[in-house]
Amino acid sequence: MASVRTENLKKIFKKSKSEVHAVDGITLTIPDGQAFGVLGPSGHGKTTFLRLVAGLEVPTDGSIYFDDDLVSAPGRIVVEPEHRGIAMVFQLWALYPNMTVYDNIAFPLRNAGMPKGEVDKRVREIAEELGLTRVLDHYPREISGGQMQRTAIARALVKNPRVLLLDEPFSNLDAAMRDGARALVRRVQRERKLTTIIVSHDPADIFSIAEVAGVIINGKLVQVAPPTEIYDKPANETVAKLGGDINVIDVKVSDGIIYISNSVKLPSPIPKLEGKFRLGIRPEDLMLSDSTDAPGMTLVGRFKVKVSSYVAGIFRTLVSPTDDDSIEILVNTNGYVEPGSEKNLLVRLPKVKVFSEKGESLTLARS
Repeated sequence: MASVRTENLKKIFKKSKSEVHAVDGITLTIPDGQAFGVLGPSGHGKTTFLRLVAGLEVPTDGSIYFDDDLVSAPGRIVVEPEHRGIAMVFQLWALYPNMTVYDNIAFPLRNAGMPKGEVDKRVREIAEELGLTRVLDHYPREISGGQMQRTAIARALVKNPRVLLLDEPFSNLDAAMRDGARALVRRVQRERKLTTIIVSHDPADIFSIAEVAGVIINGKLVQVAPPTEIYDKPANETVAKLGGDINVIDVKVSDGIIYISNSVKLPSPIPKLEGKFRLGIRPEDLMLSDSTDAPGMTLVGRFKVKVSSYVAGIFRTLVSPTDDDSIEILVNTNGYVEPGSEKNLLVRLPKVKVFSEKGESLTLARS
């Protein structure tokens, strides 16, 4: 296995009259054996970063090291991709349709000139590990999407790579298969202690596999932290939205009180805050109740229910303050709540996030 280190890594693509800074000065160390996730919006540099690590792109500036070995330098590839000890699983699995599962897995070993007996041994071992033994004689068109994805992973792992690179590996799977696929990758990575970098715009991919994650926005690395910290203490409003559903509301703060509307307010979690800000509250940190108190919760005010719907196993209820219908807040509830009814809204105050008008996290700054 290997650690991966980048120093001031940059990749600039030149257009006709402009430059695109796809990767903009990323300095990062991924220790040997760590599962590292890269989260970010589409088109903000995640895949370009992965391709730079793989050696498929030449850095405009900066360096990449595997352990202490320089593999990429400004304007040149020092170690070619095939000699880096990497394996990649792409968003499109790129299985050979005219080859069986066995032959797809065996392809990189045969291509490297490995003896037939050793090829067979390795293919069957990895097939057993990933649950593919029964379909080794099948063609890709004859197996399920989950089995195709496992075949792509098996083809990557059979080479015993030093670093595994995963680019949106679950996006072609339906929702029912994704959890199993994530669990498989997590198990294999932990058992092999394999340095792994997974890139995805879906926080569920990152949070279920990565021990540490980095968020790339506009080519810049804006936060590196364990997934739970990125979710609970995002560096800015954009990171908060990438991490999952969140209500973001324009508010005014005066004398230690946050005013959502004239009648809806709560104590400021940050002392001496005055002026206009943006409040972030995740739906699971809110509760609708007929009561004005609950353990660990703070009363926000009186709200009217607008819509209550059942989505992906949870009830999601949209509410507005009784004195301001233009403000809408999403709440996760235990069951259906009748539209038009009025309830008290309560919040877990320590979970409230406060952002400046420009979107910087003031909550993170205070911790």
